[in-house]
Amino acid sequence: MRARTRNWLTRGSVVAALGVVVLLGWLKRGTVPVQAGQPAPELRFASLAGDTVSLSSLRGRVVLLNVWATWCTPCRWEMPAIQRLYQRLGGRGLVVLAVSEDDAGTPGGVAGGTLGDVAPFVRQNGLTFQVLLDPRSRTPLLYGIAGLPTTFVIDRRGRIVRKVLGPVRWDEPPYSAEIERLLEE
Repeated sequence: MRARTRNWLTRGSVVAALGVVVLLGWLKRGTVPVQAGQPAPELRFASLAGDTVSLSSLRGRVVLLNVWATWCTPCRWEMPAIQRLYQRLGGRGLVVLAVSEDDAGTPGGVAGGTLGDVAPFVRQNGLTFQVLLDPRSRTPLLYGIAGLPTTFVIDRRGRIVRKVLGPVRWDEPPYSAEIERLLEE
């Protein structure tokens, strides 16, 4: 490859990378990540079971709101721990809402996961908590989410107690202990 061609490829790559950064910044404009202590923004989505679930209808309950996708390997790793936590504490009032960011299979969708991947994943992993569908990816914009999985612990008053970016073992301390404490309040 000639030096001139290499030079143009390098410059083109730099310009393309800058374009991506500007585009991502433009897409995130006006979004402010929600943090602990703030009220949880309202969500209303169809569940995998076909009913509509709103976050406000769960006021008075402790909610673990997990934003995930089937194509997200860390999300898939985290799900069994969330299921174990739900099995242990669901009877005491814990509600788990797993908001799937898999798309509706339209051109330009995110990273390859589609709504058709969600139900088989839920069945194969024996998940018994509520799975909500967000094929237009409104939750990341509304909550200012930078990556998946992101999980919010919401208290009985509808306020965010904790925000966690990345996978964790929700069925182990300190996370399970914090949720148990919230259930006792």
